[in-house]
Amino acid sequence: MRLFQLTHPTVPALLSLAGADDYVLLRQDAVYLLLQPMQWPCQLCVLDNDLQARGLVCPAEVKRISDSQWVELTLQATQVILCQN
Repeated sequence: MRLFQLTHPTVPALLSLAGADDYVLLRQDAVYLLLQPMQWPCQLCVLDNDLQARGLVCPAEVKRISDSQWVELTLQATQVILCQN
């Protein structure tokens, strides 16, 4: 399982490599991507602190995770890819 971490509100081309068993984590301003209707190639998570800081509502199909869950997800991943646009 790979973990793609997005920090900006643009979807990088690198995300085309994501498979069904991978995760995308929206952090920082990338949480604004929740406002756009999109089809994600894998499971989508959002960092709860960043979501709350920006006053956004999380869709039901997106998993909200805490900082400790983020660390756990990072440890489980075989590869962590930070996408900074």
